[in-house]
Amino acid sequence: MPNDTILKAAVDTQIAVSGWRDTVVRRMTDPSRSKGQTAFEYLGIILVVVAIIGGIAASGIGGDIKKKISEQVDKVKAG
Repeated sequence: MPNDTILKAAVDTQIAVSGWRDTVVRRMTDPSRSKGQTAFEYLGIILVVVAIIGGIAASGIGGDIKKKISEQVDKVKAG
């Protein structure tokens, strides 16, 4: 009889996992749940990018970055 108990537990587990998987897939593919990005989220991303660029420009490190990139490009061109 112990084998019957193990088999029943295995089948019950497989059914539960299959049900969970089907629910997750259904929720992930449901078009009504996908609302996309909002304007506020896009604004936040833009503000972060502007802050990074402003920090680079204010620190004077921009010239150093440009110089290093130019040096690497010249090395690639030279072979």
